[in-house]
Amino acid sequence: MRKSLLTTLIATTLTFTALPADADIVLGGFQFGQPLGHPLRVFDADAQGADLPIREISGADTQLDTPATGSYAAGEEVIYVSDYYGRAIRVYPAFAHGNVAPLRVLNPPLLGQPRRSVPLPQFGELAVIASNCCIYTWPLQASGDQAAPLRGISYGGNSGSPTELRNPTSLIHIPSSDELAVVDYSDGPSYDGRIIFHARTATGYVAPTRMITGSAVRDPRGLAHDPVGHRLFVLTIERESSGMTIKHGRILVFAEDASGDAQPLHVIEGAATHLDLPVGYYNSNLGFDPWLRRIVVTAGTDNDPANNRLLTFAADASGNVAPVQELVGSNVSPYTVGEPFAVPPDRLFANGFDP
Repeated sequence: MRKSLLTTLIATTLTFTALPADADIVLGGFQFGQPLGHPLRVFDADAQGADLPIREISGADTQLDTPATGSYAAGEEVIYVSDYYGRAIRVYPAFAHGNVAPLRVLNPPLLGQPRRSVPLPQFGELAVIASNCCIYTWPLQASGDQAAPLRGISYGGNSGSPTELRNPTSLIHIPSSDELAVVDYSDGPSYDGRIIFHARTATGYVAPTRMITGSAVRDPRGLAHDPVGHRLFVLTIERESSGMTIKHGRILVFAEDASGDAQPLHVIEGAATHLDLPVGYYNSNLGFDPWLRRIVVTAGTDNDPANNRLLTFAADASGNVAPVQELVGSNVSPYTVGEPFAVPPDRLFANGFDP
């Protein structure tokens, strides 16, 4: 097993404190009315079924309310956690466990209820979906409630605004083109889905550099990026026309430079994938693990954590394939499961590989 090999290597060549167990996926989520907020749970790469997390960031000192999603920052060995109802980005050691206080907190009023953030150490920046409407960029080390952004791409719902941003989710950065991209929807009455791309350095009321539109992305639920394979992954759902009893889940795979009414290179879908869900369930979030090169999907219902689950697929999966990994139940989240994100398997990988 990879962990045993790495542990032996480190023990015989370096002096380290004990390494965490092999872990790749971190999950937070949403809770309502709970005094200590929602935990961040970390799962082993081999976990299946009702397996428990191998560690957890939770407790009053964490200050966590709603850790909806997060991102790992290479080089810093920290995670940036978007605390949605806590209205803050909280930063923790990447391998933290237990009741750990944040290293710093970014919480200016402009941040509002933050969605996914993307640390960009190569530029000294942190890009964030802020206030459910816009993409703002702060200095990477910014903290406190007085921190001013470096720039911002503004709301596109106002008459005459060209940014196309209305209710963006699933922010990613594409290094090859230096673009930021989000999932969003067109203005009514159709509210068709689209993937919107902006230059990282854009600011104000600016037009996108490109968009992916058309029937393939009509109802998107999440976006992820493989920087090595140069692929985009888009999670969508389609309602069956007969009786509206099943939501047909699909993962569309696009070239990272796709634009317009592009067709996917291939699609992951079918009964074996477990992406098709009964009414009342939803595929809600998408992530990507660049170390194990796995696509990660979370799903659940609004009111029963026993129905929560996590699925992973190989980055090159196609068609009607079974997931590599399937976690189910309240071990995934004790409340409503959030957006998954990846951390390196352990510190050796963190120090030796930056995807």
